[in-house]
Amino acid sequence: MALALLLLLLSGCAFAEGVISTTVVMRVSRMTQDAVVNVGEDLSMEVNIDGVSPASYQWYFNDAPIAGANQRVYNIVNASVEDAGVYRLDAFDEDGSMLLSMDIAARVIDDTVPKAGDNSLPVGVAFAGLAVAGAALLTAGFVRRRRA
Repeated sequence: MALALLLLLLSGCAFAEGVISTTVVMRVSRMTQDAVVNVGEDLSMEVNIDGVSPASYQWYFNDAPIAGANQRVYNIVNASVEDAGVYRLDAFDEDGSMLLSMDIAARVIDDTVPKAGDNSLPVGVAFAGLAVAGAALLTAGFVRRRRA
């Protein structure tokens, strides 16, 4: 029985002679989704890749490479409106072949500036306008009664 198993194993090696095949399973286990932060908050983006260890990384902002941004995590301290845009991470293997490219859209909100298309007035101005309009109506009503 042991001899038959040994012959079977040896014959299997003959069929696979000269060809060695490996399969690498790569899986993104964690990725920052599109990010929304307020002005002054810190913005952190990261990607974890299981199954392979990329040799190098490069982050881009609006398709321009970011100097020195070559880790799997990219942080912006005290984000400003100018930091809003599309960030991309490219991961490469030892040969320089791209393993992965992922985009992350970042939005930085400034609550002190009205949003585009927002025609509303600040609350204090709106109440002052209502007070003036109410006073005008009361005065007009008082003047009409006096004439009558």
